[in-house]
Amino acid sequence: MSLPHHHRRSFAHLGAFPTLATNRLLGFVGSSLVGVFLPIFLFEFFDLSLAAVLLFFAIDFAVKIPFLVPAARFFSTRGLTRAMMIGTGGLVLFYWMLYLLDAGSRMSPYLLLAVAIAGAALNAALYWSPYHIDFAKFADKQKRGTQLGMFYGIQRLLSVAAPVAGAALIVRFGYHASFITGLLLTLASLIPLMFLPPHRVTYEFGYLESFRKLFSRNYRAMSFSMMAFGAENIVGAVVWPIFLFVVFGGSYLEVGAVASALVVVALIMEYIVGKETDRYSPGRVLKLGSWMNALGWLSKAFVETLSGVFTASTFHSVGAILMRTPLDTLTYEQAADSGHYIDEYTVLREMALSLGRAAMLLILIPLTVYFSIAASFVVAAIISLGVNWLAQYRASQTA
Repeated sequence: MSLPHHHRRSFAHLGAFPTLATNRLLGFVGSSLVGVFLPIFLFEFFDLSLAAVLLFFAIDFAVKIPFLVPAARFFSTRGLTRAMMIGTGGLVLFYWMLYLLDAGSRMSPYLLLAVAIAGAALNAALYWSPYHIDFAKFADKQKRGTQLGMFYGIQRLLSVAAPVAGAALIVRFGYHASFITGLLLTLASLIPLMFLPPHRVTYEFGYLESFRKLFSRNYRAMSFSMMAFGAENIVGAVVWPIFLFVVFGGSYLEVGAVASALVVVALIMEYIVGKETDRYSPGRVLKLGSWMNALGWLSKAFVETLSGVFTASTFHSVGAILMRTPLDTLTYEQAADSGHYIDEYTVLREMALSLGRAAMLLILIPLTVYFSIAASFVVAAIISLGVNWLAQYRASQTA
């Protein structure tokens, strides 16, 4: 979307990177109000069936994969900003369907869930790849780690209040209040997009070629690394909130309070790790972080009390930060270094993430049925070490 030059710079006189970050932070606040409670909402909707929740999210991520390449063709011709706006509309649709589901709409609940999945697929296909392309383009090459650390630090700061606020909304008004609030904040995130400078790319891989490239020699290590990261990450996004809900006996406020308290503990680490990533090799920081992250997951598998949850989560959050920031720094560096193929690299990355998440969720269904929910944390620990090895290999190959 092309706008006059003075209009593009009138959004609080921000540069391209802060404008893009503002868009993401507004959307992040909306998703944070809903995020930790969405798996719990579905857990209750499916009569406390964890397997049903895992299957829902597995379908959700699997459906996204076939549309990522056509979406890349779309934003190649229509522009990144327009694609991000339409993708944001998909997330609005997702929240609206969940609102109707909780508000007791006369429509079939499974039809509402199907449309919600379609909205999420639209968001995944048209928002995230353009966002990451712009992020790699607009971030300062010399200070990318610091910028990531500050960006994640601001996210953590916003996350302090979001879980408690989300819990309060649910307790006072019901889930539909949190869904409509998330919807409104997502709509607000469209405003910064109108002031982004135009940035066009051309996606050159064909549909089937993209799937072949995903596991080709040049991209295999990145793909496996992102599959592993997606698999590990989805355990924290879907399984962990339900685990907390069960441990705290169904108390939304306790889940929200613990989530907020853990954010406070992790806040300072975000900025520190970003600076250290710029000062030292990201691979060195990543190695330490992946081992701490794995140990954190293992410790979570044995907690049964509030103090145990807080101790294990605090340790795990430090490891997760030490792993996530250098991992993102490496992937954004590789994307930026891809030059003409930055969009191809980014789309393949999104495909790998969704593949990893869908596969992990399908694996967890029988695992949690025949064992316990804690077994998923052991699997996540193993996967997190795979992220470290594969990302290190990719970094060495592109040096």
